Amino acid sequence: MKKGLKITLITLAAVIGLIIVFAGGYVGYIFLSYSRLGDMPLEINSKSNLETVSVGEIYSCTTYNIGFGAYSQDFTFFLDTGYDDAGNPTVGHWSKAFSKEVVEFNTTGSVNAVKEMNPDFMMFQEVDTKSTRSYKVNQHNAIVDAFTGFDSIHCVNFHSAFLPYPLYDMHGSVNAGLTTLSKYKIQSAERKQYTIADDFSKLFDLDRCFAVCVIKVSNDKNLYIVNSHMSAYDEGGTIREQQMKELNGFLSACKEAGHYVVVGGDFNHDLLTNNPQYAYTSENRPFAMTKRAPDWVAYMFNDEKKSPIVDGFTIYAADNKPTCRNNDIEWDPNNTFVCTVDGYIVSDNISVKNIQTIETKQGSKKIDGFAFSDHQPVYLEFELLA
Repeated sequence: MKKGLKITLITLAAVIGLIIVFAGGYVGYIFLSYSRLGDMPLEINSKSNLETVSVGEIYSCTTYNIGFGAYSQDFTFFLDTGYDDAGNPTVGHWSKAFSKEVVEFNTTGSVNAVKEMNPDFMMFQEVDTKSTRSYKVNQHNAIVDAFTGFDSIHCVNFHSAFLPYPLYDMHGSVNAGLTTLSKYKIQSAERKQYTIADDFSKLFDLDRCFAVCVIKVSNDKNLYIVNSHMSAYDEGGTIREQQMKELNGFLSACKEAGHYVVVGGDFNHDLLTNNPQYAYTSENRPFAMTKRAPDWVAYMFNDEKKSPIVDGFTIYAADNKPTCRNNDIEWDPNNTFVCTVDGYIVSDNISVKNIQTIETKQGSKKIDGFAFSDHQPVYLEFELLA
């Protein structure tokens, strides 16, 4: 009996030892494979024959976070938390898309939604190229192939080794980024790095950045089309505050040179509450936002209706429909928390003529809104001023 117990204890110790060695080796592998890309020039896929944009003409653009094709109307995400009507915590479940077919359906739906708007410039976020979570569907190629005659760039902002979490639905390895398309020739393109957390959490965040595309204007100035995706799960908002400072540095340089700038993207800040263009406050939110806001929600404007954006630029957001839904529960127009975190920052030498959120329809649950992603596209019309 003692001999059998001894063998059992030795076997158990060996198993525990192997688990520790494996776990330690994996953590080492994650750290050794981790790196940040930094600032760098971006390769341009040149297809356009149009050399310049002109002062006095009306142009249009869209921004759309397509959520790597996973966010069907019945999808919830394991990192998204919220609260039910009684104030009890709620949390999503899944990490990767339900299937390859779902990714292809959502990608096609997202592309078609933008195609109907016929924009001159397009900015997409969370575009996968070869990721476990989206079954290796190359969404960037699908987008580019749908718009012939457009210049395009892809800017990587998520490149991770295999992530084995959550254990029941592992996220896997990820290659993803920002895709920008232009009907007009992109003269140059550059990746600009954002600050992210420097602790262990950096292993699970995106390699945050913004992508800059330079378009020539007929008056010898440049139009900068900037695709941005800021941090979301940032307790206290310190990282997002630093990212704003970095974006401001770029904007200030553009302003000093007299260039035109349109920044579009997912800012992961509520853009409507206390926005001076509207009358919304925390007690008077649009879209029947009666639910308690999730902890990840940050606000672009303070109670004095001031934003951190540098002078000479204006934040534009649409209030006709929300742009983002929380993913702690399935999409339910009556119960899901919604807000507007997608929009634009525009230089004051540009006149904005129209902005609206486009409600996507005919998703997996056949109800209106958030048909192909947990975001909806935002359409902007603008004119370059002399």
